[in-house]
Amino acid sequence: MTSRVVLVTATLLLSACGASNDDAAPVEPAEPAAAPVEETVEATDANSLAGTKWRLIEFQSMDDGQGTTAPDDRSKYVMQLNDDGSVNMQLNCNRATGSWTAEASSDESGSFGFGPLAMTRALCPPPSMDEQIGRHAEYIRSYLLRDGNLYLSLMADGGIYAWEPLADEISFETAPNPAIEAAILAAYPDYNQDVVEPGRESRYVYSRIDLNDDGQDEVLAYLLGPYFCGTGGCNLLLLRSTVDGYALVNSFPTTSTPVIIAAEKSNGWNDIWRYRTGGGAPANYIANRFDGKAYVDAEQLSAENAPAGKPVLAGTPDFQQAIVLEPNN
Repeated sequence: MTSRVVLVTATLLLSACGASNDDAAPVEPAEPAAAPVEETVEATDANSLAGTKWRLIEFQSMDDGQGTTAPDDRSKYVMQLNDDGSVNMQLNCNRATGSWTAEASSDESGSFGFGPLAMTRALCPPPSMDEQIGRHAEYIRSYLLRDGNLYLSLMADGGIYAWEPLADEISFETAPNPAIEAAILAAYPDYNQDVVEPGRESRYVYSRIDLNDDGQDEVLAYLLGPYFCGTGGCNLLLLRSTVDGYALVNSFPTTSTPVIIAAEKSNGWNDIWRYRTGGGAPANYIANRFDGKAYVDAEQLSAENAPAGKPVLAGTPDFQQAIVLEPNN
């Protein structure tokens, strides 16, 4: 049975390239690079796309000279197809919002289109696919669901974007928390009024998750600002709840968001994967495993193959949105 999703169009701020408006049938995708799939999205018609979230696997060009292009880090390219017909995209360091429409022609495929999108224009460090996706968005004409993945095809055999379903995630919180702030300041006694000028305070965001199944959420606090950040990311603290507030479990350097919490455990605590980049070294994920007292570094994984698990501190924290961290006296 054919079903239809009726959606609303947003304001156009995206530059376009020329092409005709003839719809194209879904194009058969090439096999994407192997990747972990956190969950399966069961989709039988276009309505099943509503409320789903996807992470970019690769772009398959029909031009042999271009071939297949994969993002350096899949977690930087996320598309959320909301129930109300709006779409939110994370495209590396940029964001895009707008609308989407779909009409099923079979159980697996149908027409698909984005309405005009509004996109930020930050200059992301290379390699980046944000500008390419921005240019291509309005020329996507069809979708195909296969093996749990979503394939969006450009008109006139222009290419295919392959997306994998994204697991549930925990975003960051921006409500001030005095107990968390006290634990952060205790971990960094040198962050004080002697070194921090008024109006140049650092900031923080945080997420809560129970890592050791004790019924109490631990806190991952992510610090922002020049005092805590470098080219490879920012400092990350793991705090546990105590009767007096929070106590430090671990301090992790040079971390970028999101942090991945694996299902696997070491000594009763979930393994943690941190993303690291910058400093001239290839971007990668590093596993941290609990040794009974603290988390220690373990093996590394190429950034091209993001580890399976639940993303926490999901999204890219905006400095102005984060919580001001007043320095120690």
